[in-house]
Amino acid sequence: MERTSPTHAFSAAVPTSVTSPELKTKMEETVLRYFTGVTEKDSKKIRSCFGETATIRDVCGLNDSTRTVPSEDLVERCMDFVTAHPDCVVNFHYGPECGRTNDWIVAHWYETGTWTGESCGLKPTNEPMAVEGQTRFLVDPESLKITDFVVTRTFTEW
Repeated sequence: MERTSPTHAFSAAVPTSVTSPELKTKMEETVLRYFTGVTEKDSKKIRSCFGETATIRDVCGLNDSTRTVPSEDLVERCMDFVTAHPDCVVNFHYGPECGRTNDWIVAHWYETGTWTGESCGLKPTNEPMAVEGQTRFLVDPESLKITDFVVTRTFTEW
């Protein structure tokens, strides 16, 4: 099966998906398990969604280049965030849902909570926090592990 790169996933050159509806549902469940792990602050659940590495493109980061990182680093960063926002809850405007013409799983999500702990060296404000974003994920159809994802998000005061 031909896979597309994170930066060209929605271009006209994307081939029609040949993934069965049943497999797409399983792939969506992997992404939903990831977000459930974030809400539950469950590092093991988050880690179970990835293989040894994953390729990430954080469009909002200082360095928006694509990079492959160890999954443990992704989990550690995620746990840093949720520990600093212990009442953080993830909800969805849309998805996670697999595309009709490709295998990207798209989620339009939002998190709310209170920023009460240090995160990425930033001191907490003890104020309400809201983060909203859209993330698209590629899930390996054999292992059902996230292999690639592209994150776009906004913050309130953080």
